[in-house]
Amino acid sequence: MSRATVDSPGRPVARRSTRFAAWTVAMVIAGMVFAFPILWLTSTSFKSTTAFLSEAFPLSWKSFLPSEPTLANFLSIFENFHFERNLLNTAIVSGGQILGSMAVCSLAGYAFAVRDFRFKRMLFALCMVPAFLPAEALIVPLYDVVKSLGLVSTYWGLFLPFVCNPFGILLMRQAFKEVPSSIFDAAQIDGASEARTFLLIGLPNVKPALATLALLQFIWSWSSFFWPLVAMQDPAKQVAQVGMANFATAANTPLYGEMFAAATVLTVPVVLLSIMLQRYYVNGMMSSSVK
Repeated sequence: MSRATVDSPGRPVARRSTRFAAWTVAMVIAGMVFAFPILWLTSTSFKSTTAFLSEAFPLSWKSFLPSEPTLANFLSIFENFHFERNLLNTAIVSGGQILGSMAVCSLAGYAFAVRDFRFKRMLFALCMVPAFLPAEALIVPLYDVVKSLGLVSTYWGLFLPFVCNPFGILLMRQAFKEVPSSIFDAAQIDGASEARTFLLIGLPNVKPALATLALLQFIWSWSSFFWPLVAMQDPAKQVAQVGMANFATAANTPLYGEMFAAATVLTVPVVLLSIMLQRYYVNGMMSSSVK
């Protein structure tokens, strides 16, 4: 038996190991690239505005790491600018948008996936139309509607226009389609009401999709800037994104230190929630994908 014949069974294993190692290295490099802006943002938040401006150029290790770390920026945004009030406003708006979208989109997705009614496809197509329109084209008519309802400068006006969104409806519709129809048929034969079927049978089977919808709605609402800037005219109720932007437009010298500190504080909840719901997000996107 030749040496080549003896060694050949191990070659596929070696090739798989090599590909796995190369893939791992590539993923680590990609992860470092995506994590770098967050790490740089966090590091810069511990610099004063003067240090940030003086150490930005020429590039050196001081451009990325604080030479004299300080917590003054974090103390300043809470003691001098009461940034905690902006955070509370953002939390209220995000909570309302998450709960509202989970209720509305899950009901719509259930109806489009499980029940048959007239003009079903046409209504679903109409629900998808806003997804193809630029957000800038919707701001003026949306503001007119909110103003006519008397919801300008209210929390309701910030999140109600977005509780029903095309992506959420599509996501929940595909999730309910993955549930075997025999389960809903059995519930109907047993005499379960529509509400009972939806709450006790439908929703427990689409938990990953609900978690995905909640996570995405939180990210969208938490990072919203343009709509709160337009629809909220009461500074006491303004959200954190607009409050953070005020640091960059301060009189005389922009408060870059406070701005980076505020951005770091805003990033923490998004990162933590994304890590906590990552498993549900992946499962939800996979199970709700269009066939």
